Amino acid sequence: MPDEVLRPSAGTEVDPSEAPWSPLRFAYIAVLGGVLPITWLAFVNSGRLAVPDAKRGLIVVVGLAAVVAEFFAAGLLLPGGGEWWQALLPMRVVAALCYYVQYRIQRRSDRLFQLSGREYVVPFGAGNLAMVAIGVFTELAIAVVAST
Repeated sequence: MPDEVLRPSAGTEVDPSEAPWSPLRFAYIAVLGGVLPITWLAFVNSGRLAVPDAKRGLIVVVGLAAVVAEFFAAGLLLPGGGEWWQALLPMRVVAALCYYVQYRIQRRSDRLFQLSGREYVVPFGAGNLAMVAIGVFTELAIAVVAST
């Protein structure tokens, strides 16, 4: 239950027409879909949470660095070529770490939204499936390229 003392000032800069999604619900997309879908969702959601522009840019930088880290993780763990599917586990670990860092960046704004007393929007169903499909395709492409 939100504290009545904080209600007038907490989360006042968040646009009420664009309610955010709960960032905690993105964890499974990070593990199943990879870095690119989670970065896009974190960027869009940070706009809905009224995260400052510098931190929104940091979310994108973290996502791009994680994509590079995926290439290196897949390439270092498969130095002789190996099978492409062996690169998927380290890539999922990188995606989970990326999600965690991006969540920490927008956590303060998320807490302010929680204190405002408003509700999150339920995440879109078909969109989540599309995110996972795009992410899996991207991760497979990175794994195949890194293993050759």
